[in-house]
Amino acid sequence: MNSDARWRKRDSQVLFTGGPDDRIHLTVDQAVRPDGVSVAYPHVAAPDSVRVLAVHRGQVAMVTQHHYLHGTITDLPGGLVDEGEAPADAARRELAEETGLQATWLHSLGAVATARATSTEQAHLYLAHGCAPGPVSQDAGESVRAHWCSWHELTEPDVTALQAVMPFPLGDAASLAAVQRNGMALRSVGGTLPVRDDDLLAAAWAAYTVAALRDPIADDRLSLVWLDLAMGRFAEGAEILAELESEYEGPDAEAAWEQAAERLWLIAQQR
Repeated sequence: MNSDARWRKRDSQVLFTGGPDDRIHLTVDQAVRPDGVSVAYPHVAAPDSVRVLAVHRGQVAMVTQHHYLHGTITDLPGGLVDEGEAPADAARRELAEETGLQATWLHSLGAVATARATSTEQAHLYLAHGCAPGPVSQDAGESVRAHWCSWHELTEPDVTALQAVMPFPLGDAASLAAVQRNGMALRSVGGTLPVRDDDLLAAAWAAYTVAALRDPIADDRLSLVWLDLAMGRFAEGAEILAELESEYEGPDAEAAWEQAAERLWLIAQQR
């Protein structure tokens, strides 16, 4: 048995090459298992991909399309990383191509192995905010329908729908991982988001605590995303967010946060 419990590759043979720009290879490695036994290990050597969780005014951008192997799936915007392209650049490109959204800010949510035993592909996950609409430019052969979904629809599937054998809002494992990791990141800066049925006043109170007491170590942009998911669906919240987004990185950032907190406090007191 190997002392470090690792697999070892002795040789490799490519049986087939195809896909976009011939970057997908059906490969068989001659490998040695951790117990010392030599085996043939078939796998697909594939380029990495990206998924983008884009938040805007309390909603998340989604795409629905038919996939050759798995049928129609709803997931987050994304696609393959081009050769020589940085994953973050691929994330911006794919988001724009599939939804028309131009992201001003990306936050990495790490990467996940999409099929750890059969493919080399990793999916790089990103949170996007500050999105402006632009033209859609889909790749040849794509037929993508872009739409919006609330955060609660992603994280709290309707039990009655599930009992009726309705599909989950997301059918892609990497997209589900992005939602889960984003939830963890947001809880670290602002705790639990308001629930689905909270009204404007309850949401404003929760948002006030985040704006007034935000963690000085945390990234202010994560606090902005938290506020967006909490208040962005309300007209009053969207107005506060728009003003805060234009000031939060400038010389008057502290004053902007204080003003936002004060306005949220006033809304919360209207009981």
